[in-house]
Amino acid sequence: MKVLWKRITLIATLGVIGVLGLQGCAPSDEGSHDPAAAVDPAGQQVLFWYTHGGEREQAMLDLIDLFNISNPHGIQVTGEHVGTHADLYEKILLGMQGGPMPQIVEAYQNQAQAYYKSGAIVDLTPYMNSTLRGLTQSDRDDFVPGFIEQDNVDGAQTALLPNRSMEILYYNQDWLAELGAEAPGDWNQFGELARLATQKPFSGATGDGASLGLLLERDASRWAAIIYSMGGELMNENASAYSFSSAAATTSLEMLHGLHADGALRFVEAKEDDRQAFAEGRALFALRSSSAVPQFASAVDAGADFSWSVAAVPYSGQHPVQNVYGASLAVTKSTDAQQVASWLFVRWLTQPEQQDRWAKASSYFPVRRSVAHRLGPYFRAAYNLLEYGRPEPAVGGYEPVRALMVEAMVDVIAEGEDAADVLKQLETEANKTLKPYR
Repeated sequence: MKVLWKRITLIATLGVIGVLGLQGCAPSDEGSHDPAAAVDPAGQQVLFWYTHGGEREQAMLDLIDLFNISNPHGIQVTGEHVGTHADLYEKILLGMQGGPMPQIVEAYQNQAQAYYKSGAIVDLTPYMNSTLRGLTQSDRDDFVPGFIEQDNVDGAQTALLPNRSMEILYYNQDWLAELGAEAPGDWNQFGELARLATQKPFSGATGDGASLGLLLERDASRWAAIIYSMGGELMNENASAYSFSSAAATTSLEMLHGLHADGALRFVEAKEDDRQAFAEGRALFALRSSSAVPQFASAVDAGADFSWSVAAVPYSGQHPVQNVYGASLAVTKSTDAQQVASWLFVRWLTQPEQQDRWAKASSYFPVRRSVAHRLGPYFRAAYNLLEYGRPEPAVGGYEPVRALMVEAMVDVIAEGEDAADVLKQLETEANKTLKPYR
């Protein structure tokens, strides 16, 4: 992990510089008054940085246009795609050193926490509590339970979410029927079926390639979902240290390595390789985000055209534990008027009318319960699992830890290195990323 750690150290150093450079402009205690009511946001220009591309970006731009022509204050929001989440994160870190900054930024919980500790974004609590422009009690009651709290760390509301997704298991119903089985409820059943798939290919398979159980992305959220489902955690109870040397983390990697060694699992080598293999009936399962449901549906229709469905990630306890994730919207430190204008757009985007449009266009889960009944059957099946959701760590420095997690996955699953040794090193290096934020 030496080469990767050099890059991670650089990113952490930028974060520390940001903390030092912005301490003088850290958000003040605004809880004693109503900043959203005291400031006139008329005519403000707001720049919004996001990672949405393709059809999602167009849907977001359409929503922005609607806000621009309909809000009574003449606020004008400009949306700008800045690349991947990693690109956006590094661009904000550079902006904290004096470069350009937006007024609204898409951010995962750990990123928003790092920005807030650096004084780069504001606490949204006073805006949310505003009697004039805040969230009403009926608004709060309509949010999915626990969603607002995901962005609240130590009493500071670092962002507000416009959508969420979760890890789910996609499975080929027709193939399972041929195997005389149903969707696996636990990982032992999953392993048996994944191995059986290599011996008994799907009768309706199309395309070339070996039959197998799962193509797995090199992705930290995939692995986190499995750790959670086995009763494990990524951090200790007070989020002061990582817990990668746990039994769940060790067991998960050893299980995946065993499947890889038996030819029942391999890593994705090209973008959407797993979706194509699933759609052609060559992979029995897929472990992906719920937001990929429409793409899987289209791929299956164009491929082997079989019956399929989605389910909870296999689990070890009495009920599922689902990895729920998604970027929220943070408001950067700027002028009082720009901050109020930015908040008004964020609030507007989370209202039911906009949530309905955004959920249909983006395939993300809406954050408002009043919109849920409009979801299609596959989405409803996944949406019903949200009560078992658990987010990934909301701590500064988690971004580089995700990269370390991917290296550990490859080292054990594909290379066959000792899981205990790799996880001990991972835990040590991951804990180093916490030091700049303490």
